[in-house]
Amino acid sequence: VIPLVKDRVNFIIDFWEQTDYFFIAPTEYDAKTVKKRWKEDTPQHIEALSHILEQITYFTSANTEAAIKNHIEAQSLNMGQIMNALRLAIVGAPKGPHLFDIIEIVGKESILARMENAIQRIKK
Repeated sequence: VIPLVKDRVNFIIDFWEQTDYFFIAPTEYDAKTVKKRWKEDTPQHIEALSHILEQITYFTSANTEAAIKNHIEAQSLNMGQIMNALRLAIVGAPKGPHLFDIIEIVGKESILARMENAIQRIKK
């Protein structure tokens, strides 16, 4: 985790603010990001991505990134919209290092639970 955030942290006190989502699943979601990125069809897209991630055996940053991006392109979806909504579901806010590095470190079970939680909790 430290190598991923070291450029974002100036003081030790900043460390938790920049890394809490690695250790604790979000219970709240950034309202501004929800308004901008969580659309009516977003829960269905997050659900589809969840099914894709479930199928990945070797859950690495590279493998999850390739699978998600291939799905987004194959479905002709807006890459930015889907990726930002996915980050919101996993992190709870529009922050953090490379999303797929977060996904690998947090782990499959927790990521899938976070995605399901976001689907259930985020309301437009």
